[in-house]
Amino acid sequence: MSVAVIGPDSFTTCFQLIGAEGFDAGSGEAVAATVSDLVEEGRFQLIIIPERFAEQTRAIRERIMTRGDITPVFALIPDFTMETGMRMDELQAVVSLAIGTRLEL
Repeated sequence: MSVAVIGPDSFTTCFQLIGAEGFDAGSGEAVAATVSDLVEEGRFQLIIIPERFAEQTRAIRERIMTRGDITPVFALIPDFTMETGMRMDELQAVVSLAIGTRLEL
């Protein structure tokens, strides 16, 4: 399985040590642009990004789901900024839409 990790050096380094290919991007716009490029290339089955960039990459991830593609899979992981909760908010919205009522967690 080919794995890409996108984010600041402090985030990508640990994943590169276990074999992922790292792409340096420090801002939301840079992460979104890199994700878009990697998706178009189609080389990676798993793309890891910091959770704090969930909103900036949402449109790209939704486009992949709309097409019905199963790869790449995205892993949104908290980084050293400890900004968390964005992925849970996103999952809550999707599940609420699926069941037809607002889900409270």
